[in-house]
Amino acid sequence: MKLDVELPGGGRALFTERADGNMSGVSGPEHEHGARRREKICTRAGAEGLVRGYQVHGTHVRRVREMPDPPICTGRPEDADGQATSVPGLAAMVLAADCLPVALGCEGAVAAIHAGWRGLAAGVLEEGVAALRELAGSHAHIGAAIGPGAGVCCYEAGPEVHAALGRTVTTRAKIDLKAIARERLLAAGVPQVEDLETCTICDERFFSYRREGVGAGRQAGVAWLS
Repeated sequence: MKLDVELPGGGRALFTERADGNMSGVSGPEHEHGARRREKICTRAGAEGLVRGYQVHGTHVRRVREMPDPPICTGRPEDADGQATSVPGLAAMVLAADCLPVALGCEGAVAAIHAGWRGLAAGVLEEGVAALRELAGSHAHIGAAIGPGAGVCCYEAGPEVHAALGRTVTTRAKIDLKAIARERLLAAGVPQVEDLETCTICDERFFSYRREGVGAGRQAGVAWLS
């Protein structure tokens, strides 16, 4: 299964799976080892540092212009559902277990975005694109990769969720978050969008909140300038 991609401008992205372990440090199986596993993924990417946020299903995308001190945060990070950076050797990470991990890249900057239905509706992807343009220039050619997340094959939601995302239904129905993410990225000026076409709900190689409940672990989406 393809879980790593090349981004425009020389950046790269990778997405972890259950076999890589639970990347969360607060929930799921063996979460006490989450920090060590995140460091391992950082090493796997060849990165010197790692930035991440405490995800709240919002739209804040942190802009990181210099290597943090310490380079890998082990405590509770600031609230943010995305990390964008122009620092070579610094990896941006988000965690997910059905929400979409989306990597963005262009010449001189990358971003990792956590996009569930609330974030999609509120504009977190558009904010991620804006962050890259701030870091790399307004005319940067941006590409995106949508990692493992809830697929239309399995993900159902009520009318209120469909309405928040611009759809109209009268009963609970399936919804395609990945197609909506693609639409929003294209509208934001991202012409290149790759979908890894993997559903975390029905593919047990991944953690899934919908399938496993509150005990589910988290996989990571990581982007860095190579």
